Amino acid sequence: MKTPLVSIITPTYNHEKYIGECIESVLSQTFPDWEQIIIDDASTDRTPEIIEQYAKKDKRIKLIRHKKNYGIYRLADTYNEALNISNGEFIAVLEGDDFWPEYKLEKQIPSFDDKDVVLSWGKVGVTTEEGKLYDITPKKPSNKEIVIYNNRPVGNILKILLFKNVIPASSVMIRKEGLLSIEGFQQFYGIPVVDYPTWLHLSLKGHFAYINKILGYWRNHSSQVTKTSYFRQARFNYRFKIVEHFYDSLSYEIKNRIGVTEKSFAKKKKYRLAEFYYDDGRIELKEKNWKRARENFKKAIMLGNTKVSIKALIGYLISLFYSYLFYKRKQ
Repeated sequence: MKTPLVSIITPTYNHEKYIGECIESVLSQTFPDWEQIIIDDASTDRTPEIIEQYAKKDKRIKLIRHKKNYGIYRLADTYNEALNISNGEFIAVLEGDDFWPEYKLEKQIPSFDDKDVVLSWGKVGVTTEEGKLYDITPKKPSNKEIVIYNNRPVGNILKILLFKNVIPASSVMIRKEGLLSIEGFQQFYGIPVVDYPTWLHLSLKGHFAYINKILGYWRNHSSQVTKTSYFRQARFNYRFKIVEHFYDSLSYEIKNRIGVTEKSFAKKKKYRLAEFYYDDGRIELKEKNWKRARENFKKAIMLGNTKVSIKALIGYLISLFYSYLFYKRKQ
């Protein structure tokens, strides 16, 4: 069999509702030279049976089943297990509940004609559980931002990436050689995320190629573990530990070149934390958790700049108003 040019890594767990659409989006690719390595993390539903049906029909699809569940704290082990048996020159990531547009691979392959490019990425469409598009991220970038998104010069994207993960995993394609140079997918401090620390390390290995087009679809659904308030807070706190560890490892030359000094790093980190508390306050408000919403808005007011503090104050007052209405109704 011809060696596949692109190896697609698909981790999955209890995705019987979505895994079929995920695989179908790979089968529909206009670029046919691929293999899909699906690692089922000991699902308890019909996910592996559905995958096996597809694998029997198309030899490019390979299924690996874990006998025991690795879980979210061993995500890097799952990803690197697939990486170690991959045959492709390039690696793409597609989780079992997400899907791609049919042109995804064809659009990205030319990015790597430039030998200095280690990673190609683009926009992602955010969909409902049923797959209906309702948002696109990142928003339309300026010309200045595109230069940063392309990581030119090497490390330049850290101006943004240190404070926010703007690179959606389902849009990414990576030169395998570059990924191996950082010893594969990264995971630190037990945080259930491999994409963010991996992008940070790759930012020092070569240029990126940003494509201003939707290259993946991320399905937003209620069964995702990271939906809980505890997980949102814990993951964000650990992200700061990852960033601080990575930032401390940077040379003075790189810090100076990207314009992120110790002082500006501390200031931007504080403002980013305020934005997180504001966003989390809005989520708690939507979920009618009035007390937790106020706690988050209060933190945002204390840490944020004028714009964030004003928005957080409005959110705080709204949560007070709804708490009062709820109290009155119980009288």
